[in-house]
Amino acid sequence: MEKQTSRRSFLKDTATLATVAGLMNLSIPSLANTKKVKMGFIGVGNRGTQLLRSFMKQANCEVVALCDIYEPYLTRDDSRVNQRFKEENGARIPQMGEQFPTQVKRYKNYKDLLADKNVDAVCIATPDHWHALQTIDAIKAGKDVYIEKPLGMTVYEGQKMLEAQRQSDRIVSVGLHRRASIVHQKAAEIVQSGRLGKITLTRSYTFNNLFPRGIGKQKPEIPPSDFDWDLWLGPRAYRPYQYNIAPYKFRWWSDYSSQMANWGVHYADLMRWMLGETAPIAVSAMGGNFVVDDDRTIPDTMQICFELSKGTLAVLGIYEGSSGKPFPYGELEFRGTNGTMYVSDRGYRIYHTTEGQFQKWDHYLEDESFDLTQANLPKGYSLDITENMVSDFLHSVQTRKEPCCPLQEGHYSTVFAHLANIALEKKQQLTWDPQKEVFTNHEEANKHLHYAYRKPYHL
Repeated sequence: MEKQTSRRSFLKDTATLATVAGLMNLSIPSLANTKKVKMGFIGVGNRGTQLLRSFMKQANCEVVALCDIYEPYLTRDDSRVNQRFKEENGARIPQMGEQFPTQVKRYKNYKDLLADKNVDAVCIATPDHWHALQTIDAIKAGKDVYIEKPLGMTVYEGQKMLEAQRQSDRIVSVGLHRRASIVHQKAAEIVQSGRLGKITLTRSYTFNNLFPRGIGKQKPEIPPSDFDWDLWLGPRAYRPYQYNIAPYKFRWWSDYSSQMANWGVHYADLMRWMLGETAPIAVSAMGGNFVVDDDRTIPDTMQICFELSKGTLAVLGIYEGSSGKPFPYGELEFRGTNGTMYVSDRGYRIYHTTEGQFQKWDHYLEDESFDLTQANLPKGYSLDITENMVSDFLHSVQTRKEPCCPLQEGHYSTVFAHLANIALEKKQQLTWDPQKEVFTNHEEANKHLHYAYRKPYHL
C-alpha cells in the first residue's frame, strides 16, 4: 500500500528530484558576494512587465536597459498610454511607474540594446514572431538569454536558435515556468517512479469563453504615432495596422501566435517532461471557429491528440467558446493502470483505480493528496513560480550551470504546438520523425515548417 504524503517525506523527496527527473534545485549556496547580473529587457508590455518585476525582486539582478517599440511602455509612463488600448485590452495593459534604483537606458531598437556593453543578459518577452531573431542576435552579441515561450513561430526557427547556441557558450532559459513549480517537480517524480502504473493517457484543457464578440471586428487604421507598427511586424509580411492585433491581441492571429502556442505549449511541456518524452510520433487535430464571430485567424475550439513513442496519448483542448472545469481537481491529468493523478500549481490528488472485468486484485493504490503552502515550501523556493524560474536563470548565469528549462527542452515542447497547428490546417493524422524533425506521410505539411521572412529580415 502507498503511504500518505507527509511534510517530512515530501521535503525529503524534493531534495532528490534533481537526480530523479533532471530538475532544478533552488536550495543553492548564497551568491550575495557575486557580481549582480545586469539585465536588459526587450519587450515590456503585459508579460514583459510581469517578468521585469520578478527580476527586480532578485538580489543578484540589476536592471540596466529597457527596449520597446511603444514609447509609453519604454518610458514607463502610464498616463501616456493610448486610452483605446486601455479600453480594449483591460488588465493586459500593464500598470507601470516602477522605481529603478539606478539609471536605466532606453532603446527603441533591440539591436541597440544588444550593442550595450553594460548588458550581461536579456529577457525577451516580445510577440512570438520576434523570438527567434532576437534570441539568435542576443546570443551572437554575447548575451545570456531568458526567452519567453513559445520559442518561435516555426520548427525551423527553433533549429536555428539551437544552432546559434551550440556555436556559443551562452546560457539560454525558456520561460516554461511550471518547471519551476515544486508541485510539478514532485508530480514528475511520481509519474516516472511507476507508482501510477503504465500511463496510457494524459489530458489538459484551457477554457476562455470569448463568446460572442471575441477580439471584435475592426478595420485597418493609422497606428498611434508613438507605436512603431512596421518594427512590430518585423519579419512578417506587411499589413495595415488594426487595434485588435496589437498590443496583446496578436495571440489570436496565426501570423503572430496561436492559443496552442500561448497556453497549449505549457501543458504539452508538462506532459512530455513528466513522461520522459521528447516528441510525438503522430498528431491529429480537429476544430474551427464554431461560435465566436470575430477577426481571429485561429480556431475558437480545438482538440489535439498526440501519440507518444512509449505508448501514451496526450490530449489537449483549446476551448474559447465555453467555460468550466474538466477535472475534479487541477488542470492536468495522468491516467495510469494503478491510479489517476490530477495536478495544479498548488497541489495534486491521486485516486486509485479498480480492477475491470475478468480481473481480481489483491490491493489498490492508496489515495493521496498534497497542498503546497508557505509552511511546507522548501528552502529557496517561492510560491510564485515565475520568480522561481527567474531565480534559476540568474543562478545559471552566475554559475554557468544549465537552467531548469534549457533551449533544447523549450524547442522540444514548442514543436508540439507547431505540429498541432499544422495538423489542424491539413485535417488529417500526421506522422512525425523526431530525429529528422519532418513529417513522413505528408510532404505538403513539411512546407509549414517555416515561412518566408519579409526583407531585409533573415535568419
